[in-house]
Amino acid sequence: MADERAIQSEILLALGAKPSIYVERRNAGSFRGAGGMVRAGIAGVADILVIYDGRAIALEVKTPKGRLRPVQRVWRQAWEAAGGEYYIVRSAADALSAVFG
Repeated sequence: MADERAIQSEILLALGAKPSIYVERRNAGSFRGAGGMVRAGIAGVADILVIYDGRAIALEVKTPKGRLRPVQRVWRQAWEAAGGEYYIVRSAADALSAVFG
């Protein structure tokens, strides 16, 4: 079974090959920097943000057994309340279906 990083890579390659699409990989969390721990991103942000055909789409990548954490549910609610679309995807095929139908 592929881990999330491998699934994300497959998704980014598949989406990036399509014309007229904006794809951005998002990171959030704490990282060790030169001056100590650095906090980056918004807690719970989806792994991949896409703009396609005027739609704002958030893709949360999970393994087949993966589940949303509470902070991810909160971010999802805010994203959808603002008019964005949100999908949990477990493969490149899932991501392509979410974006292109």
